[in-house]
Amino acid sequence: MLAPTAGAAITPAISLDQSAGKTAGSTADLGIDLTFAPTGSDSPDHMTLTLPPGLLANASINGGKCLTTTDLEDNACQVGSGVVTAYAYATVPIPTRVTFDLVPPPAPGDLAGLAVNSSGTQVGATADIRVRPSGDPNGVGVTIQFVLPNSLDGVPISIHEISSTFDGLRYPTTCPATPQSFAVSADSYADSTVHSVSAPVAVAGCSALPYSPSFAATATRDSGDQQLKIVTNVTQSASEAPSRSVTLALPTAQLAENIQALQRLCMNLASGTCNPVGSVTAASPLYPRALTGQAYLTSSPGGLTLTLLFPPPFPLTLVGTVKLINDTTTFTGLPDIPLTSLQVALDAGPLGLFKAVCDVPPGTASATLTDQNGDKTVTASSPFTISGCPASSSGGTPSSGSGPALSGASATGLASGHPSLSFRVKVAKHAAKLKALTVELPRGLSIIAHRAGHKLTIHGVRVRGGAVRSLSLSHGHLVIALRRAVSAVTVKLSGRALKESPALRTQARRHKLKHLALSVIAENATGRRTTTHLTITHLGL
Repeated sequence: MLAPTAGAAITPAISLDQSAGKTAGSTADLGIDLTFAPTGSDSPDHMTLTLPPGLLANASINGGKCLTTTDLEDNACQVGSGVVTAYAYATVPIPTRVTFDLVPPPAPGDLAGLAVNSSGTQVGATADIRVRPSGDPNGVGVTIQFVLPNSLDGVPISIHEISSTFDGLRYPTTCPATPQSFAVSADSYADSTVHSVSAPVAVAGCSALPYSPSFAATATRDSGDQQLKIVTNVTQSASEAPSRSVTLALPTAQLAENIQALQRLCMNLASGTCNPVGSVTAASPLYPRALTGQAYLTSSPGGLTLTLLFPPPFPLTLVGTVKLINDTTTFTGLPDIPLTSLQVALDAGPLGLFKAVCDVPPGTASATLTDQNGDKTVTASSPFTISGCPASSSGGTPSSGSGPALSGASATGLASGHPSLSFRVKVAKHAAKLKALTVELPRGLSIIAHRAGHKLTIHGVRVRGGAVRSLSLSHGHLVIALRRAVSAVTVKLSGRALKESPALRTQARRHKLKHLALSVIAENATGRRTTTHLTITHLGL
């Protein structure tokens, strides 16, 4: 009687009950009915519930005590209830009322555990509740893994149905045209074949969610050197939509990049040997403790990146694209997890990312944020004053006068595919002289560089008014270092130095190109860096 029949298996099916509500960002009960239709005396064995991104349970109930102490005697940690219908000896139905209780994590890296509770007694093993990591094909979200029993008190059972309601789930804040799905996969004791089913989770009212994040930034100069500790913090209320993307912009006039920080460039985070350049701290209303991680200076084919790495139970990897030309860092693809605070702190010290430029007026930092649904964008600003600067040079009028002037820019040969570009940079009278330039070329133009071994060679760059010490590339930008500081230089880039994109050449040929945008970062002898932008209208067309 107890032997599995030939071809024994299960056929799972799922239906959802969203009658309690489906409003984006709200908390509502969700009904889930699972049937398995086992053949013979077979029964489901391993079962995985894959919740769509943004559908989350509250791990902070009972003040967070559920994650440290198991108590099945009351309902303080109850997160759901239902009826499990099983058959003893494959013939006698035994419906059992159960509750689902949040308990401590059964394994390292788990967010929590889930116990099936029948009148104060746990049925079967504790299920693992895990947060899927960044990059998971199912998206960042919650997965619950069960091992279901096939006997109770020595009596063989076959589970046919689990009809349950999970209490107070937080609904996603995105409303895609094709709803995301609640998925279930399971195998059985007699058949290891995994069967999967899913049902769409409807979400409504995403555009009605409030979204008004705030931003603050502070900077503190080291007492023994010029390096800075910079702290940025994005805050918002728990009822608001979370952010999908964040661009942090720091004032370029007050900051100079510290070249020594490249010693901390991490080429392989998985190696475990990288040194962080800062830290990250986040707070969520759905978790009782702060989430803490590390910030690493990393790279991608497009240039420098800043990677924020959180350990389990929230294994999140947030990668920000760094643009040195305007001191911005952009994080995209942030998960649908409500955060009331996201703080990034960049370390000071000899290998800190930034140096302070004290002889300029206070600036402004900003954060441009877009909500999860993509229909609201907010720009929040914060005063940016460097504390710790000498009192004689903090604020007020710059002691070195106005910034360098960018002029005389022109381009030729764009229609023929033989581009050239020239411009002049000059500092004001009595101002500190130029010692280096970083050139961000107009869109569609790039630098041609030849590499032989570890040596990089760039041809076709002429500088009048100063002797060139070195030419190099920094994240695609041309860096011209001068042998000694000068007051003015004229730079010309010929076709040997420039590569033109087909799109730009086509625009030029069709006389649809009206202007080009050029940006130059000028570094003076005191280390101050100033970014100047110029629209080129002399295109020789």
